[in-house]
Amino acid sequence: MVGCFLIFSVSNLLALESQNIDPFAVNNGEIPSKKEYSGALFKFNFNYPVSYEEPINTPWSKVTNGKKLTKEKAYDYIMALKKYIEPSVKTFVLDQEKWNKSLQKDWYSMLWAGENVDLTGWEGREAIYGTYTGQIQPASVYKDFGLTVPVRNYAAIYYDKVAAYTLHEVFKKCDESEDSCIPSVNNDEAQFKEGAIIIKAASASATPEQWPVLEGAAKWKIYRKPFDMNGTIKDKPPVVTDTRVTIFDIIIKDSVAAPETGWVFTTLVYDKNAKGDNAWDKMVPLGAMWGNDPAVNSAQNPKEELLETYINPKAPAYAKVTLGYGLRLSGPFDIAVKYDVKVNGKTVKKLRSSSCMSCHGTASFLPKSYNMVTPFYPVESIKNGIWTMYEPGSKIWNQWFQNRWGNIPQSEEKDVIALDYSTFLEQVLMNYAADYSHDNNLKNYSIFEKWRKFKRESRSH
Repeated sequence: MVGCFLIFSVSNLLALESQNIDPFAVNNGEIPSKKEYSGALFKFNFNYPVSYEEPINTPWSKVTNGKKLTKEKAYDYIMALKKYIEPSVKTFVLDQEKWNKSLQKDWYSMLWAGENVDLTGWEGREAIYGTYTGQIQPASVYKDFGLTVPVRNYAAIYYDKVAAYTLHEVFKKCDESEDSCIPSVNNDEAQFKEGAIIIKAASASATPEQWPVLEGAAKWKIYRKPFDMNGTIKDKPPVVTDTRVTIFDIIIKDSVAAPETGWVFTTLVYDKNAKGDNAWDKMVPLGAMWGNDPAVNSAQNPKEELLETYINPKAPAYAKVTLGYGLRLSGPFDIAVKYDVKVNGKTVKKLRSSSCMSCHGTASFLPKSYNMVTPFYPVESIKNGIWTMYEPGSKIWNQWFQNRWGNIPQSEEKDVIALDYSTFLEQVLMNYAADYSHDNNLKNYSIFEKWRKFKRESRSH
């Protein structure tokens, strides 16, 4: 995602005291029978690199030529990234069986993400392709583009060898033989190194017949329980389901291109009308973002140009429906637009409330608290499913749209640790916290309630 990757379900608090979480789990334990699925399954690679070598003479650095990224250079920058990862990632998108059987050289996955975690509402990693459950959107969001059913996305996330070095630093105390995995984040271990690349591909549950924009898109099989607008239907068994790859995010640590944040977020989207021989070729740039444009108050000056977001004018129209605050970058499944919210006591039918970087910039952790530090959105309160938002453009709203380096938390609360724009790392630290709560018999389930409720409410429009 480029945008906030919210993965959760309504949690079941039964039997929490007996849950002991395996940080090394490959998947959530729900494995299809050979009759249901006879192909290769997801392989979990957490043999993270133990040393860091900064990439040099990279194709994206040749685009910026030692200068900050600009809107004029952004398209070429995105395409340079796409071409760079293409040799292996093209297989990942187009050929599920071949990818699962391959060595997947230099691509790694996250510890503490395999099993379901009831206390945090985490639904674990799915067995066929290692995907995670994502957001749910009603058909009305894309009614102008033919969607006839609610749609959910299922995303796979990988770290290249540079990014995975940071995972090594965070999880360097982990020992599978001793079933021990205590994360380290107190001394900047969670800060990614220059050149780190993280990818996320998200597939949609809708078929091309249900959503015509997906005609010809790459198809993935996944193994998940069905869902409705309230979330995963817990009492139903998982089924092998065809999904279509709709977005592909490439996130890179590049302090030259993005000197005020350290990161460039880019999103590709599927365009059935694009030129190309296959679905990978038809993944076209939606846009890029390397800052929050804090100097632009889009609520007060909606026509003022953004200088740190680029949106491709030729991107398919469906992908622009969910652009964020002031049309900052946000992908189709990122839930940057909130519906029927309250602002100053009045109902607002549609409010662009977030962006890729405003969401990811909240990623943080407060040791020994294990509660959400900063919400992904500028939300004041959530009561009975109704979101009350801070006034757009106000001083407190604007706190979500500042430029910060990844070791500076948005929260001013004491001892908060910034996680360098990694909301996924924030999630797995919560999973670790849930295990810590169990192992120490703390019975402090109430400390997770705010996290769980916010995640549940954030799931859909």
